[in-house]
Amino acid sequence: MFSRKNDSAAPDATPTANADQSDADTRKGRPTPKRKESEAARRQKMAPPKGRREAKARMKSEKAKERQKTMEALRGGDERLYPPRDQGKGRHLARNWVDGRRNVGELFWPVVIAALVLLFLPITALQQGSTVVLLGFYVLITVDTGLSLLGLRRALQREVPDASARRGALAYGFGRSIQSRKRRLPVPKVERGWTRQYTRGEVKAFAP
Repeated sequence: MFSRKNDSAAPDATPTANADQSDADTRKGRPTPKRKESEAARRQKMAPPKGRREAKARMKSEKAKERQKTMEALRGGDERLYPPRDQGKGRHLARNWVDGRRNVGELFWPVVIAALVLLFLPITALQQGSTVVLLGFYVLITVDTGLSLLGLRRALQREVPDASARRGALAYGFGRSIQSRKRRLPVPKVERGWTRQYTRGEVKAFAP
């Protein structure tokens, strides 16, 4: 008698479980993949390429994914995923130093492009005026950038004892200083005025 009750109750449990699973899958909005389908998809992903064209396509796809991850890290400020050229304490300090001050070099490209346009206009007064403005701007940017890099060099020597970690940081900072703040990658992490606060001892070079 007991065996009959157990046997008769067992078949009813399976449809209920399947129905519950089906309801859950419906709520998720996607069907549950079968085991065979999952294994087939995994084997297809791990299978070697059939030819050069497929191998190039896979390589191109992988490079695109890596570039996307790198851009997301640069825009999101995740230093762990920065490319090698942006890693290290020297580059970190150089970024903060440049981003934490107002740089004349940020106007480099707009001024140069405007001056070149005026030079090509057939108006002598505009040509002469643009030349004077361009020369004066070169002097101004040279003085401002020189003072900035001099201060950065002292900060690097004080904060980054390892010479290998300082290598290339000054050129890195210069290249960043002639870019518009909105276009800089990695994105700035400090506000303008940070550099002055650092020189006064109000902030640390490397936040804990």
